[in-house]
Amino acid sequence: MPQSPVAQTPVVQTRILLGVVWRDSEPYVRLRDDDAPASTLVPAAGLRLNYRLNGEPSRQCVGHVPFRSANADGQRSDYHDCTRRPQQGSRTCERCGIVEATFASNLHHAHTRGTAELDPAIVEHLQQPNRLYLAGFRDGSIKVGTSTLSRTQKRLEEQGAWMARLVAETTNGIAVRSLEDLVTEVWALPQAVNARRKIKGLVDPLPDAELDRLLGEAARDVGRLMDRVPDERVLPLATGEDLGERWRHPMAEHPALAKVLAYPLTLQSGNHDLEVITAVGRALLVRRSSGDDVFAIDPAALFGLRLDMGDYGSDEIAIQDSLF
Repeated sequence: MPQSPVAQTPVVQTRILLGVVWRDSEPYVRLRDDDAPASTLVPAAGLRLNYRLNGEPSRQCVGHVPFRSANADGQRSDYHDCTRRPQQGSRTCERCGIVEATFASNLHHAHTRGTAELDPAIVEHLQQPNRLYLAGFRDGSIKVGTSTLSRTQKRLEEQGAWMARLVAETTNGIAVRSLEDLVTEVWALPQAVNARRKIKGLVDPLPDAELDRLLGEAARDVGRLMDRVPDERVLPLATGEDLGERWRHPMAEHPALAKVLAYPLTLQSGNHDLEVITAVGRALLVRRSSGDDVFAIDPAALFGLRLDMGDYGSDEIAIQDSLF
């Protein structure tokens, strides 16, 4: 008698998402297989996120980025893997959290402290020329920010800015942070835009022409302020009516951005079958295997979770939800 076929056990691979990284104007996702000692960067485009989450998921620390640290060969490292359990209410363990918080605080407040109080790596970093920029996001938000000359484009890509104006250059990082605070004080421009507003802008964007107009007005205001800064360390790029050097996100013309919907399911529970199309900042644009609609998700909700990847299909999405 012929034997009945043996049911195949679905192949399950446990992976941890650790972040979205931009390199050469293309997005990558940092992943670590559950049994691997180190993470890898994989292109975001084409990455399949087919996973199931039931109950309270197991978590691992998302690691940290050492500030200009070098390994034994003298090569600069840009990420430190960590497999410890994170602290309660955090995505990092205590050690990684302290490293990130310490460097972020030292860097952000460096212009208010003497160099003797700062880590030597921070002092070295602050000796580089810097730029002051205004970044516009698709919901209409505008922020002021700073970056070294060599990282300006990557910094804007990472933040998910839609367009930007470069309004000043400085000889060092101390001067640029003083300017940043001055712009916030005089024109009430924030120094951060939250992820929720960035996602909202992808789903319900302000027309590009209107965002460009708002950004131009802000650049003119900041330009007039730069005219009045008597500091030889500052080279204004936006003066008087000059709008400053322009920048636009490399994904701005991607066809997937033409119509983006909010993903109506909760990422931290249930079944999801998604394929990544591209990214804007850390926001991923995805489609379901069963349709062509483009959705925006914030993958930060998944960072550090041990995800069982397999062939699970997806929970249903009501038609009215996907069309709003």
